[in-house]
Order: sequence, then C-alpha cells, then structure tokens
Amino acid sequence: MHPIRTLVVAAFVLTGCIAAAPPEAPPDPAVAAKLRQLSDNNACSDRIAGALTAARVTADRITDYDLAPAATAGRRSGGMRWNLQRQAWLKIAGGGNVVVQFEPNSCRISLLYARDGAVLPAAG
Repeated sequence: MHPIRTLVVAAFVLTGCIAAAPPEAPPDPAVAAKLRQLSDNNACSDRIAGALTAARVTADRITDYDLAPAATAGRRSGGMRWNLQRQAWLKIAGGGNVVVQFEPNSCRISLLYARDGAVLPAAG
C-alpha cells in the first residue's frame, strides 16, 4: 500500500509542476516594440514580451523571430489534427533560442525555455 501512496503523491506533484505557467510581467517597451516589428504585429507579441521581460531577456539580445505550430499540442477532430498552441522561436544574440509556447486565441503563455545553447539570465 505504501508504494501506491507514494506513486499517487509523486504524480500529483509532477502535475502541479507541469501546469505552472511561466511568470509574466508588464512588458519592457523596448522588448514589446522589437517583437511587434519582428512578428509583423502578432496579436500576442505584447504578452510574449511580458514573459520575456519576466525572464530578463532584453531587446538587444533578440535577433530574430519565427512562429511555428507547437509539435506536441493538438487534438483530433474529424480525422484532422488541430494545433491549439503556437511557439515563438526567438533567436538570441550569442547563440541559441528562447522558445515561448502560447495559445493564439487567448495569448496565454504556457511554456518558456532556452534551447540550442541559449541561457536565460538568473532571476533575482
């Protein structure tokens, strides 16, 4: 009985970690302006800028923007897969990318992480 209880508690803790959205802040005006420019005024660019501001990514570090469907999100409807989330891939000066996954209808940010050697500044 004890191992089952441990498994249930571990699953609950992991679910809580997965469901936690990244922090957001009022967007830095320079980051917001840069994202609007690079994304051709994507409707979610200010919300993405807020997540990047909270992660301490500055406008001078962002060199490019690419919008892609999220590979893991979606649902089947009538035999077709509809992606419910998008990923903004932001190329970072010095190498690597910061990926921001979000819902395009509500602009809710679900993930923010560094890839390909990029490093997010330490919080604090």
